[in-house]
Amino acid sequence: MNHVSSRLFLTVRYLVGLFGLTLTRTSTEITSYRIHAGHGRYDDSRPLPAELAALLHDRNPDLVQLRRRYRELASPFRPGRFWRRSRRLRDLDLRYFRGDNAYVWQLRQLGDNARLKFFLFARYVSSLDTHKLLDRTTEDGAFGCWTFDFESLPTASRDLLDSINEIYFLDRHWGLLSRTDFTVVDIGAGYGRLAHRMVESVPGLKRYLCVDAIPESTFLSEHYLRHRRVEPKAVVLRLDEMAERLAAERPDLAVNVHSFSEMPIAAIEAWIDLLARCGVPTLLIVPNEGDRLLSLEDDYLRRDFAPVLARHGYVLAAREPTIADPDVRELVGAGDWFLLYRRVGTDPTAEAS
Repeated sequence: MNHVSSRLFLTVRYLVGLFGLTLTRTSTEITSYRIHAGHGRYDDSRPLPAELAALLHDRNPDLVQLRRRYRELASPFRPGRFWRRSRRLRDLDLRYFRGDNAYVWQLRQLGDNARLKFFLFARYVSSLDTHKLLDRTTEDGAFGCWTFDFESLPTASRDLLDSINEIYFLDRHWGLLSRTDFTVVDIGAGYGRLAHRMVESVPGLKRYLCVDAIPESTFLSEHYLRHRRVEPKAVVLRLDEMAERLAAERPDLAVNVHSFSEMPIAAIEAWIDLLARCGVPTLLIVPNEGDRLLSLEDDYLRRDFAPVLARHGYVLAAREPTIADPDVRELVGAGDWFLLYRRVGTDPTAEAS
């Protein structure tokens, strides 16, 4: 997409936004996009935990200081304009951060029959659950999370189902559930969704490191993971401290779920270079555009970042649609893919056993 078509896209996006909708690019083609509701909602029917109700607000001094700290960093990992507070975080209520918002689109992309689609996805994930992970980690609907109850299935949420599905992909292709004493780093960890689920579900996990260039994410994940009592296995790293910690920890696995697709290619290059320098041998990516690896530049151009991975020695080892059953995938409307990369020159058998 050239600069003229990029400007045209921005104009159309602005006009669509006047009607409470948003336009999302799905490829480099000018005609390839999705239209969604511009603002999400949250479920406030469950009371907030008393110890956090007074802390989760926009003027919390710790958050104000963290924003200033991140803003003043001359960091190559800083996000592009897409994650400016005035745009990407406009529908985020810090009290209900697990609602339908920038972190997890729970309802807006489902259209009609959301309950039916959740039922199909929940039944699909339950069919994978040979290790009974759904008994180890459950959904309580806290912090505004939308949930669905079914007679024959556990209470379902996008948070829970996505996490269990991701864990089983990693088990199939990386032996996650049979490994011991290993460390994971989550780039773009958000509020700590996968960290919470993996600590509760994966007994061999040594440490789960959460990093995010968005100050609201760091703030929320610190409080959320403490509330879930998954410390000290789950650790939140500040942006200006994480490079040194990763070099010391040398993680065995990096995960990036719907995050690289929302960064400019310069930031992606910085993250991949850091992983390579820290010797991280395996990387899971879930892009926003099917199995296409596209960045999001400040002028909304999309650039292929597959060459960035290749330059740093990461080669594709496994790929699957996130929902393998084609009928369920079509009925739910899921077009995402799991992409697992291994770094050339690393021996998979020499990783954490």
